[in-house]
This record gives sequence, structure tokens and C-alpha cells, in this order.
Amino acid sequence: MSIDPRTPVLVGAGQILQRSTPDSAERGEDEAGRPLCEPLELMEAAARRAAEDAGCPALLSALDGVRVPRGLWPYPNPAYTLRERFGAAAAETALAPVSGNMVQRMLTDAARAIAAGERDAVLVVGAEAEQSKRRAKRADRKPGWTEAEAPGPDRDFDEGGQWILREEIDAGLAQPAAIFTLYENARRHARGEGLDENRDRIARLWHEFARVAEKNPFAWTREAPSVETIRDETPDNRMAAYPYTKRLCSNLVVDLGAAVLLCSAERAERLGVARDRWVFLQTATDCMATPLLSHRRDFLRVPALERAGLRALELSGLGPSDFAHVDLYSCFPAAVQVAAEALGFPLDRPLTVTGGLAYAGGPFNSYVLHAIATMMGRLRDAPGELGLVSSIGGSFSKHAFGVYGTEPAESGFQYADLDAEPDGSAGPDGSAERELAPAFRGTARIETYSLRYTEGAPSVASFSCLLDDGRRIWVRSEDPDVLAEMLVREPCGCEVDIDDHRLLRFGR
Repeated sequence: MSIDPRTPVLVGAGQILQRSTPDSAERGEDEAGRPLCEPLELMEAAARRAAEDAGCPALLSALDGVRVPRGLWPYPNPAYTLRERFGAAAAETALAPVSGNMVQRMLTDAARAIAAGERDAVLVVGAEAEQSKRRAKRADRKPGWTEAEAPGPDRDFDEGGQWILREEIDAGLAQPAAIFTLYENARRHARGEGLDENRDRIARLWHEFARVAEKNPFAWTREAPSVETIRDETPDNRMAAYPYTKRLCSNLVVDLGAAVLLCSAERAERLGVARDRWVFLQTATDCMATPLLSHRRDFLRVPALERAGLRALELSGLGPSDFAHVDLYSCFPAAVQVAAEALGFPLDRPLTVTGGLAYAGGPFNSYVLHAIATMMGRLRDAPGELGLVSSIGGSFSKHAFGVYGTEPAESGFQYADLDAEPDGSAGPDGSAERELAPAFRGTARIETYSLRYTEGAPSVASFSCLLDDGRRIWVRSEDPDVLAEMLVREPCGCEVDIDDHRLLRFGR
């Protein structure tokens, strides 16, 4: 079929993995004795690999956009430094805030700009060197990263806005593991699943992810732990937030980088990029219109995720069975389960192409680059098959999806921003949100909870409790008796007595 010259097309992908030992990192070397690369160097190396993957190293000097998701590094504008190194001095520079959806959002925005004739060649790149940085710190050695001066980015994707309330901070809900276990525990209770049964099931799910990582040459962990090793609490697999052990959580202590190159079809042809390197972003969606945690109707589903995912399928004219390859954002098991249920993917089919954030590695803000780069390889190896990549940011509040294939969509690149649409999450009273109650004394019912650990022991629990009138109140407890009881009985659904926001005791 003839292709519109303004069609956005991915032409190159590059990934890089840097390993060190504690001893070699202390010397500032990787495990092969080479000098350790800082994140900026990993970004540069990944970008050059992407250009080589496209069969066109000269593409980097032809860039008119360089986009980087913010990371754990100190650079003010790495996109500027990279464009200077590539000889693309006119390229627009852009940064995105720390949010797991931003890689797809930046790529989607670049595709829209290309389709509109505003851009022709854009690099999206990110990297972290968190393991080598931490090892250097433990050895009392500075990592020696570049202190590059640079002007601010030409474009900042940071849209601001409040993402957490003081009441949520006071309840101990500022960490991602706390937020996602609210969903894990609520959904377990709704299924009528026992505590041990739930732990077995999510450990099996993550074991299957780890088996994918075994075959991924760019995965950080390439030996799949057993179900028992993932599930059971041990000195080297501490409990983070019940029921999530360390091996059920995203691993950001990695040295990884990835890059993808997006061009107009016209520019790709002019540069001589072979047609078998092309992968099309056929459809993309965004949705960030999610209530703050305190005001969500429940912790069983995520309407914004459902709307973004289902619209991506609708625009593509596809159903779940049409996708040979899927990568659902996998910071925690709840994220995968909610997304799979919303989109109609069974949990017993492969739901990652990389191995996920726990085993392929979760380099802070740029994991989705690895998902897309790996997806490109899967699709090139099987022309005509389709892939879906999802991403999540914020407190399970920001969502982006991309549908990928080796052929352009018949109707051209499609995009939908769903923030302005009703979220469809209204409860029986017609309200899409819950009201947060002020100070309360009396009886309430536990809706869900998060139980966090410190040094291997339960330390603090955060409860979402519902009052008889439907309002929600957060209750925090550090009472050892309460914490111990939570490990042997189902807290969800229990009545509790509350006195000035303190949980006094479980009822029936």
C-alpha cells in the first residue's frame, strides 16, 4: 500500500546494559575492566545503537528533536548535550517529568508533530546508572559524572498539578508500593481469595515474567527465580509492603539505557532506511484525568486506564486476541492485573516482552523505552503481527497506550486524548468520586489497606475506611497487636472503632 509521506515511523532502536561487581565499581570499572559509563554516556551509546539499527548513523545529525524523560541524574538538560554531540544543533530539546507514562506520551507527541509536518526526525532516549552510583557511594567514591552546563529545555512536558493530599501523606501513602497494595488487597478481598492463595498467584505471575527476562539479552536479571523464591520472605527478599516482597517490586537499581528513533516516512526513505526496519505507531491514547487517591470511587478498577486502553483497541479495530505481543506496565502485580482485566487479556498468556520492571529492570523513568525497543524487535521478526505497550504514571493515575505494527494502519496514525471525556466511574449515588471525611470518632468498615515493613518487620499500616454515609477516612496504625493480626486474618470488610483517626480494634 502507498504510505502518506507524513506517516510517523520508528526506524531504529538501541539498548545498552552495563554490569559491574562491587570491587570493579569501587575502581570505577565495569566487570570487563572498562571505565564505567555515566547515564549521559549510556544515553549516547543507546542512541548510536539506534541509528546503527536503522542502518543510518547519519540520522543523528539530521535530528530536529531530542527528548529525554527526567531521571535520577543531575543533568539540567541532557537533550541539549546529546544534540551537540550528534551535530544536530537545531534540534528542539525536551524533558518530561518523573512519571511512567511520559515515554509513550513524548513519543506520541512526536508522532503527532511529524504527521502535522512540524518535525521529521526525533530521538527519545533515557538511561540510569543507579547501581554503579550506589556502589561508588558505598565505597566513598564520587561517580565523577559530567557537570554539563546547558540552557533549559525548549520544551518541558511537566504539566504540574497536585498528585497527593496532606491526609494521604499523613496516612503513610507517599510511596508507590503503598498505593498499589491498596489495589492488590482490595481486589483480593473482592475475589474472595485467601491471603496465602493471593501470594501464590501473584508469585506465579511474576515467575512467568522472569522466564521472559531469561531470554532477553538486555534484561538485568536473567535467571528466573522460582515461585517460592519470589513469594517467600527471606533476608535477601524482604517484604516491602504486604503482600509484595522485594522480588515482586520494580527494580530501579540498574545500569540500563534505551533509545528509539522516529521519522516521517518521507525522511526515512530519503535517508535510505530499509523498509524491513520500519515499525509503525498505529494508534496512541493518553488519559490523566484521574481523581486523587482519597476521592477514587474504589480500589478495584482504574477507569482512566480502561478508557485509554479500550479506546486504543477501538481506534485500531482490534480485540485482545489480535495482539501477538503485549507489554503491560509492571511496576507491581496489581498494575498488570488491573490492566489485563480491563482489556480482556487472560493472565495465563504472555503479558511482557522484556520480563517487566522487576526482572528486565525498571530504570526509574525510562522503562517504557525498553518495552518499545524490544517490541520493535519482536515485530520485525514476525512481520504482520501486532503489539500493544501500556504505561502508568503517578499514583496509578496517568495512562498511555501504543499499538505497534510493521504496516501502517489503513486509516493512518490515530490518537485520542481522553482527559476531557467523562470517566464512567460514577457510583450508585451518581457521583464519580468519594468525599473525604474530616476527623471522625465511631465505627467504620475497612475498604482496603497497605501494610509496610521496616527491616523485615511490619511497621505501619494505612487503612481506607468507609463510613455509613459513603465517605472515606484514612486511618494509620503502628500498634504491634494490630499489625500482627493483619497477617493472620483478612482485614478488608472488618468493622473498626476509630478514635481521633486511631484504629482501636478490629471488630467482626
